[in-house]
Amino acid sequence: MTAQLPRFCEQCGASLAEGVRFCEECGAPVQALPAAEEQPSISAPVKEPQPQASDAPAQASPGTVTPIAAPAASASADAVTWETNISLLGNPLIRKQLVIVVLASGGFMAFLLSFIVAATGDFYQIPMMFKVSFWTTAGLAALIAFVVLVFFGNRMRVRFTVDETGALWETVDKRAITGNRLALLGAALARSPTAGGAATLAAARQREFVRWSDVVAAEYDQRRRMITLRNSWRPIMLIVCTPENYNRIAADIHSRVVPKSGSETPSTVGPRRHPVLRGLGRTVLVTLAAAPLFILPDFLYSFDFFLPLLTYLFALATVWLIPLFGWVVIGGAAILAIQLAVIGIEEFPYLWSEEQAFFLLAYVGLAVLVWFSWRSVRGKVIPPLLEG
Repeated sequence: MTAQLPRFCEQCGASLAEGVRFCEECGAPVQALPAAEEQPSISAPVKEPQPQASDAPAQASPGTVTPIAAPAASASADAVTWETNISLLGNPLIRKQLVIVVLASGGFMAFLLSFIVAATGDFYQIPMMFKVSFWTTAGLAALIAFVVLVFFGNRMRVRFTVDETGALWETVDKRAITGNRLALLGAALARSPTAGGAATLAAARQREFVRWSDVVAAEYDQRRRMITLRNSWRPIMLIVCTPENYNRIAADIHSRVVPKSGSETPSTVGPRRHPVLRGLGRTVLVTLAAAPLFILPDFLYSFDFFLPLLTYLFALATVWLIPLFGWVVIGGAAILAIQLAVIGIEEFPYLWSEEQAFFLLAYVGLAVLVWFSWRSVRGKVIPPLLEG
């Protein structure tokens, strides 16, 4: 049993009742809908949309999404653009991602601090580093909750565009854009590599585009008017619709996203290991390459600790997140090589043999970091979060 999807005025975008010849809002004439354009509507949240008898738009559920604009056609005839407010803590997918961010940040801090003290031989300080990481993670969770509820008012304004090529997410919330800029400035003034990396990543994700060819499956939640696009192993975009356009957008996405069998998924291209396993292997590589740099300050007192840490953090970001961060790693490695050359001219002859060995290993590690980063910026190495 099939039914027509809700129709909209081509002039003003208002919803049209069945059988009307003129728009009740602007008076524009309404063209008859060809039978070939009828499509099945989408039922309540299921993996595959099912036809339903009624063509009435889904009713708004309290708290999750507050529509602020009706859908409007973009420059392309097949594109639909709209804006909506997304609830940050009320949306289950965003809430889950915030929890993952907090836990991952705490785990990474524990790993990084333990790695640094272990590289300097202070193994007895590792339990203390875990305690510091735990309380820092708790503070980060409280800070995120405060920022989301007070600064953002638990919502963010987003513009979506769906066309024949893919789906586009654009953050248009002025508070979010201003917050990212202030975070970048604050990280630069505080010389904080972790804050700088987080702010850079947030700024880079203000505008994201997903091609239909990269989407393996779509999950539909009509109650929340939410559509989740997935690749072979994770969600890659959340699309939140308005009550007026959910059925229309869901049917459009359903017609464009063709479920792929196991032999057709992009994950089978190249190595068959899970992307996370590849990321862990590359993490071990860059960690071993950077390790000598953290030992040098023990006997080279004029060697600054900040730049090796910054280079290492951006190397990890290159492994997992954004290949273009490799340019930062290459630049940092070049500066470190020059610094070591200047220091080595004066101090190398006076170092012990073990210290000279670490000095040379530092150059080998820098060469490995440059090699890996160069392959990343050229597209030879794909971060796990961009695979599939």
